[in-house]
This record gives sequence, structure tokens and C-alpha cells, in this order.
Amino acid sequence: MKKTELNLETVTPMFLHGHDNRIVELRPPPFKALFRYWWRTVQDCNWKSLQNKESELFGSTDRKAPFSIRIPAPKNLQLTKYKPLPHKHDNDRLGFKIDAYKGGEPFDLHLIVKSQSDVKSQSDIFQYKQIAKLSFLLGGVGNRSRRGFGSICQTGWNFSDVSSLREEVLDTLNGVAKDDRFQINKFRINGRNVTIIEPKKRAHNPNFPVIQRIFFGKLTSNVDILLRNIGKATSNAKRNNKDYTLGDGRPRMASPVVVSIQMIGDGYLPVVTQLRSPYPNNCPPHNFEQKQEQFIDAIIG
Repeated sequence: MKKTELNLETVTPMFLHGHDNRIVELRPPPFKALFRYWWRTVQDCNWKSLQNKESELFGSTDRKAPFSIRIPAPKNLQLTKYKPLPHKHDNDRLGFKIDAYKGGEPFDLHLIVKSQSDVKSQSDIFQYKQIAKLSFLLGGVGNRSRRGFGSICQTGWNFSDVSSLREEVLDTLNGVAKDDRFQINKFRINGRNVTIIEPKKRAHNPNFPVIQRIFFGKLTSNVDILLRNIGKATSNAKRNNKDYTLGDGRPRMASPVVVSIQMIGDGYLPVVTQLRSPYPNNCPPHNFEQKQEQFIDAIIG
């Protein structure tokens, strides 16, 4: 058995609840789901191969997971009341506040791997650490985690600028993919060139969400204003595009654009991942990608 401790810190308010939606609670299941989700987005294989690989790493109904997550009870983790829709006014019926863990709060997460040999354990724990790192770089946990809430960093991260963060994301992606599948490239959005990360080429056209492009925004010193701007951009996109541009709909679909927030020095930077996601069969054809880029541009500036 091999155990490693990850020292983490909330970057933005985290709406993470247990079985009782009124009580904020740090629990392992949302983190395991986070790791599984972001591992999937990197894979380039068919559905059957994905299921086999996923079962080996994360377990299945027929197979116990070879790793577990423990979160020691954090001491003095501070709570706050925060708006999940921060762009709404206080007198708006949607301008309510709910309990959340504050940004800047430290906690620990233990990864425990059971393997037959110490060498295998060491290899496996490194793999899970890489998956966890990618998940924290691109995603978050709890409600509204696709819109910047519940973002997390590791306390050892110390990015000097946007380029160093981008390089770290690229290295982690290729580490999880176990090849040089991803590259830094230029992409034209709203008449200007921006630097992105994208896969070089895919051998498969998967029927599960995979990473298409990763965008990096601009630094801001005020995370509350950034969260408000993300909420406003989301509201505008949904108002203007009453379709599956940002998910939702019937049947309900998760948003194919995920916004997380990372720290560079004392500043906050939005990281936007555009996913290639399968749409419901009865969904009429729309220019979703172009509409998503308008939403992304409103966030990265």
C-alpha cells in the first residue's frame, strides 16, 4: 500500500454538500468523480477500450477501485455565504446566498493505492497524482464548478506568469495521456490570435466528452468581479442561444465549456476548456462551436 498527501487550497468559494444539501461537507466521492471525468477527457479510444481502462483505474460495478481517497477532518475551515449566481442583484429572486467554503482555505487529501509490489505502487501513485493535478488545473468540485466555483490549487504551485501555467497544463495533459498528444498552438477568436492548448490529432471520434481546446484569460486582482463576469457571460449566452450551446436542455446535458480559476501570484486567471461533446439525438443542428467561442471570448477578454 502506498499513500501520498496532497496539500490543497480552495481558490474560489466551494458549494460542496453531502446527503443534506443544507450542510457544507468535504467528502471523497466528488473528488473521485472529478478525477474520473478529467481522465476521460484526455483519452483517445473507442467506448469499449475506455470502459476497460476506466475499470482498471477507477473500478466499476464488477471491480473494486485499486485506490481510495481520504480527507482528514480540516481544522477551522471557514464558511461564507455566497451567491451561486453572483451577477444577480440582491433584490432579484435568484440573487440568493448559500453556505460555501471560502476561497483561500487549506485542506488535505490523501491518495491511497493498493498494489502487489512497492515498484507498482510507486508507479500507480504517480499516475493518480497526475490525474488529480490535471483535475485541479482544469476543473473544480461542487455546484457551479463549471463556472469557476470550487476551483482548487495545490499549495506548492507557484506560477510566475500565464506561460508557466500553460506549460504546466500541457506537461500534465501529456503525462496523463502518456504521449505527446497535446500541443500549444495559435487560434483565431473574434478577429484576434490567442495561444491555446489542443490535441494534435485524434484517431477516434468518441461518444464521450474530450478536450478540444484550452484557453487562458487575463489576470485580475478581484476574484469576485471575475466570478460575476463569468456569471453574466453565461446568462447572456443562454438568453441569446436558447439551445445546447452551453448544455442544459431536455434531455439535460452538462455544459461542454468548463471554466476554472487558477492563481498566478496574487492574481486570478480563468482557464476555459472547450470540450467536444456528443449532443442528444433529437437536438437540431446549430453552429454550437461558433456560439461557444463567443461565450469563451467574453471570459478570456
